[in-house]
Amino acid sequence: MNADDQPIIVGAETLDELAALEPVAEAVFGRGRRQAGWFARKLLREGVEASLSSVAIVESRVCGYALLARAPSLGTVARGSGVGVLEPLRGRGIGRALLEHALARAHAAGCDAAEFLAEPERVRWYVAQGFAVIEEQMTLLALGTGAPAAVLADRTPAPERGEALWSWTPEIWERTPALERAFVERDGARFWLTREGRAWLVHRGEPDDPTVIVRGLAALLRDLAPTTPLLLYPCPAASVERLREPGFAVAQRSFVVQRATAIAGQSPTARGFSPP
Repeated sequence: MNADDQPIIVGAETLDELAALEPVAEAVFGRGRRQAGWFARKLLREGVEASLSSVAIVESRVCGYALLARAPSLGTVARGSGVGVLEPLRGRGIGRALLEHALARAHAAGCDAAEFLAEPERVRWYVAQGFAVIEEQMTLLALGTGAPAAVLADRTPAPERGEALWSWTPEIWERTPALERAFVERDGARFWLTREGRAWLVHRGEPDDPTVIVRGLAALLRDLAPTTPLLLYPCPAASVERLREPGFAVAQRSFVVQRATAIAGQSPTARGFSPP
């Protein structure tokens, strides 16, 4: 792929399947410790829609994408699932073009705003595209403290939800296959979890009483082997210090950024892209 090549920005439904973007995602963001098929699982959980998303294509090859999803709990706010461009073509405004194309499609579908989760080094780029930071979030990490063979076995149905110390996009939990999710109650606290490789990720913790949550997390860690990571996400920055008590450390900081979608009437049809 030549850096002088000129991409075309089109709707993601041009692809046979969105999961075909996995090699691009890994080239842009790295695979890390993710298991095979991680990208397809991400698309399913987050509800990514091809009709809202955009891809950049050069010589019949995808070189970048902007992915958007919707969920009833978010109302008319679309949720971004990533914007990425292959390294040889960066710095030419392709990411901006992908984003604007996807936002125009979201606007046409009735979404009046879109939000993305940005790592600290990416916040400035999103702000330059007109986004505002609306919340700082943390991912906390601790290892289990139970016996070497301990496993999380409680998968009882989740009851009615009350007030939460930190909350979630519930559809992500609900779209996760049943064998990869769990609801547990420990010492008066309630937790909704999904399996992420070797780790368990806690999406939501109730009630909104830090003392109860901290006690419940300590009990939950005792249900997990010392080699099993337990992640808490998304935790508001204001709650982090108290949640450290059972042994959690900050593993990642991120920021929710949001802006209005494209101007009404802007066409989201396929178009050529000329570098600035």
